[in-house]
Amino acid sequence: MHKIFTFLAAAIAIPCTAWAGYPSPQLQKAIEAYNQEHYESALQQFTAIVTQQPRQGYAWGYIARIRQHNEQPGQALEAGRKALELVPQPDSVFRASLHACMASSYAATRDTAAALDALDHAVALDAHDPDYRYQRASLLMKGGRCSQAETDYRYLAQADTLNPDGLMGLGTALDCQGRAQEALEAFDQAIARFPADDGARAFRAAQYFNLQRYSEAADDAISSLELKPDNRHALWVMSNLAAVDATGLTAKLKAKQAADTAHADYWASLINQFTPAP
Repeated sequence: MHKIFTFLAAAIAIPCTAWAGYPSPQLQKAIEAYNQEHYESALQQFTAIVTQQPRQGYAWGYIARIRQHNEQPGQALEAGRKALELVPQPDSVFRASLHACMASSYAATRDTAAALDALDHAVALDAHDPDYRYQRASLLMKGGRCSQAETDYRYLAQADTLNPDGLMGLGTALDCQGRAQEALEAFDQAIARFPADDGARAFRAAQYFNLQRYSEAADDAISSLELKPDNRHALWVMSNLAAVDATGLTAKLKAKQAADTAHADYWASLINQFTPAP
C-alpha cells in the first residue's frame, strides 16, 4: 500500500543568533537595524562598514544573513565564506550560525552535500543548539537518508524535551525505514508528553492509517482538528479515510457533532466535505 505518511518533517528555518561581542558604534547601529528587521537599511550599513573595513568579519556575516533572507544564495555564500575567513575561531557560536545560514543557501541551490557538510560543522561547533540538528535531519529526510536522520531525531527527542518535533521527527524517520510499530510508539510518546499538541495527534493518525487501523486514525484526526481546526495534515488523513472507510468516518464525525454542539457547524462542514455523494 502506498503510504500517505511521507516525509513530513518540517523544514526548520534556522535564524542566526545575535553576536554577543562588543561591536563598534557603527556596527552596533547596523546590528540594531538588523534585529528590528530593517534589512535593506542594515544591508546598506554593513556594506558601508566592509567598504571601509574589508576585514570586519562580523559585518560580512550579517551581510550573508541578509542575502540569505533575500533569497540571494550566491551572494550569501560569497559573504559567508569571507566571514568564516575573518571571524575569530574562538567565537564558535557565531561561526556555527554562519555555517547554518550557508547551509540554507546551499540547499536553495540544490547542493545538498554542501548543505549537510555545513550543518555538520555547525553541530560540531555548537552541539547544544538543537536548531542545527533539526535542519540537518530535515535535509537527510528529504534525501531519503532516514537512518541518519533517525540519529539526530533520537538525540533531539531526549535533549529538546520541550519540543514535540524531536519525537515526531523520530516517528517519521522510523516509518520511512518500514519500522511502523516503532514509529507508532514514538508518536505515542509525543502525545503522552504533549497532550495538547495537534500535530502529534495528526501524525499518529497518519501512522494508524498506514497500519489500516482506520477507526483509531479517525479518532486522532478528529482530536487534532478539535485542537486546531485547520490542521492540514489531519484534513489530509481524513481525505484518505473518506476513500477507504467513509461510513466509519462519517459516523464518528456525526457523533462528534452531537457531542460538541458549540461547534456543530464546523463538524457539519466536515461531514459534507468527506461524505461521498450518493
